[in-house]
Amino acid sequence: MMKLLSIELKKIKTYPTFWAFVAIYVVMVLLVFSFFPYFKFNGPLSMINLKPYYTFPDIWHMLTCLAGIFNLMLGVLVIVLITNEFTFRTFRQNIIDGWSITNFLSAKVILLVFFALCTTIFLFLFGLVYGLIETSPLNTSDIFTQCNYLIAYFVQALAYLCFALFMGSLFKKTGMGIIFFLLYSKVVEPLIGWKLPDYISNYLPFHNISKLIDYPAVKIGDMTIYNSDSPLGIHFFFAILYSCGFIIGTYLLFTKRDN
Repeated sequence: MMKLLSIELKKIKTYPTFWAFVAIYVVMVLLVFSFFPYFKFNGPLSMINLKPYYTFPDIWHMLTCLAGIFNLMLGVLVIVLITNEFTFRTFRQNIIDGWSITNFLSAKVILLVFFALCTTIFLFLFGLVYGLIETSPLNTSDIFTQCNYLIAYFVQALAYLCFALFMGSLFKKTGMGIIFFLLYSKVVEPLIGWKLPDYISNYLPFHNISKLIDYPAVKIGDMTIYNSDSPLGIHFFFAILYSCGFIIGTYLLFTKRDN
């Protein structure tokens, strides 16, 4: 497993586009999270004080919720990387060198897990430092109380990446892969869900994955105007199921056609 990961990392470590995506992701997460409390809301929402969401233990929910916005960016990066395998014929070269399709796909999946793990660790370290600065008085038992949101974020990010892997493998062209990836997530699935009852639309792939980490509970006085479910509930199970389905779909693409 480590050998496959090492090979994949060698392919991308000198690739400027990869580092540009990483830098943009890090900067955007830091900026959006840091400045979000200063956004001005209208109507009843103008009464909301976001500062408590930036202290332990609520910081984990807010941080992973906002970071989830940028999972599409990570998906686009994966599409660029997988389509490069076809554009520069490195896929064929790997097969010629003795790799099986299973080896090739396993290497990609391991890389996706590595990406999801790295982003989760980044959020953990950032949230830990930010929370320690903002939380006063600090109760050490609160620090890890809601860390289940980090687990949910890891699965959410991995699900996005697995779908991106499938789309990139399906179209094999960077532009087409990115267009259909964004088109499906932002247009096609919402239109499909609009016509379906909630008990079905809530479990469509992208809607389910995004619902994995819902918005934090919002309270105005004694009234709760929004409340979120546990991040490790039914959507967590379906996100894992969809991830496996995307990987199986990618494997079938590789085995059923001439790449």
